[in-house]
Amino acid sequence: MLHMPRIPELAQRDRFIRRAVSEGRVLTLADEENASVASQKIAGRTVQLFWSSPIEAGRWAEALAGNTDLQDIPLTTFAADILPGIATAKGLVGTDWVADPIEAEVDPRDLQIRLKVEAVQAYVNAARGRGEVFLIGDDDGLMLTPATPKPGSGDVLRVFASRPDAERHMKTIGAKRVIADPIADFIARTLPWAGARVRSAMIEPIAGAGFIEVKIADLNQRFISPPAAL
Repeated sequence: MLHMPRIPELAQRDRFIRRAVSEGRVLTLADEENASVASQKIAGRTVQLFWSSPIEAGRWAEALAGNTDLQDIPLTTFAADILPGIATAKGLVGTDWVADPIEAEVDPRDLQIRLKVEAVQAYVNAARGRGEVFLIGDDDGLMLTPATPKPGSGDVLRVFASRPDAERHMKTIGAKRVIADPIADFIARTLPWAGARVRSAMIEPIAGAGFIEVKIADLNQRFISPPAAL
């Protein structure tokens, strides 16, 4: 049975998520043997330690390893590779670890999802900066595709951050071409068109970490609102 986190643990986890997305990286010990501890809450489980603050990371590196040597891990690597690896090993994640009874021990799959949700605004800001998004289509134009391979899955609008991303997924979802959509057209035409037909879009806010579903109305509001500081 998984431990239900208390409010201080949730606050610690959420602070880690905000910082990790804002900074685009997390930190752990350079000596990986010292970068994990036994869970304080679940017998037999191991907690991999990560921090969002260099000051906190350095302090605990010295306490645990006797030095302040750290690894700087890009957010994409952390979310796309490390968290799935920890999940496969049935480990947990210590977010901004402090060796305290309120220590946050987070399921890596849950943490990955929360990181992606937090990164949606950064995804939108980056798309506005590039001036375009990429969609997929067939001979008749823009396509809506099933959200999942399961029969009866509702359709969604798939939005890609780059042409290579769209091309990589094109064959798996039965598309024939990539469509570059300027942001002005995406806001004024594409989102209203999609919103009249489906409820959601699928985006990948952190490259390689998998897609999440975002309501068309929410995505539209994020694009038309003034850029938000992260």
